[in-house]
Amino acid sequence: MAELTPQAIASHAITLHAGPYGPLRILAKPNPDTGVLRCRVEATKAVGVFTLEPAFDADDVDLTTTRLYVHYGDELPSGAHTGQYRPNRPVINRTVHLVDYSLIDAHTAQEGGRTPNDLGMRIWRRDAGSGHRRAAVPDRTARHVAAIVAQLAIYWLQRPDLDHLRRAAARHLLHRIGLQHKRDRIAELEAMIADKQRELAKHRTQLAWMSDLVTEHAASTPGPAVRRIPRAVA
Repeated sequence: MAELTPQAIASHAITLHAGPYGPLRILAKPNPDTGVLRCRVEATKAVGVFTLEPAFDADDVDLTTTRLYVHYGDELPSGAHTGQYRPNRPVINRTVHLVDYSLIDAHTAQEGGRTPNDLGMRIWRRDAGSGHRRAAVPDRTARHVAAIVAQLAIYWLQRPDLDHLRRAAARHLLHRIGLQHKRDRIAELEAMIADKQRELAKHRTQLAWMSDLVTEHAASTPGPAVRRIPRAVA
């Protein structure tokens, strides 16, 4: 892969190789505000945009995540809420129009995962062939898409601006969902801790008077009488 510098990254043209599916001509362009990476793919039997977005647990944002949403098409237009409205959705074999997204771990691709089963992918279509309803793609198409996605995921992991993309994506997510859920969780835990502290204090008080009671009883109880055996007279 050609060397990149973070300062030079605006868009980047590169050719990747998807095994038996041949070369992939990629034009990659990052969004520095949202942290997504737009990948325009052109190949013999595949064309369209794959948008890569770091995937986070909203309650525990991990800035080293290798989990990745692969959205089929460009970013959603304003006011749209479902993947069918993404422009430039990928078309496979000129007939299968991909829709929505797949969730993968890019590290699995880096370790050699290339199939839908390897990557844990679910891949959907929405086109005339599916009656314009969301449906699973055929197995052969799924293998083709998985091979493309694996190469894109590896490329994403190797980008020198990866840390910036993840941080920007995390910031964008937190702006969108807010921090109140985290504040609420902290308040909930603080209330639980306060309750447990009161319970702990109660048990310590009980232990103290129980210990005093046991000590008091032991001090007031006479010891066993000692029987003296008279000495024999010679």
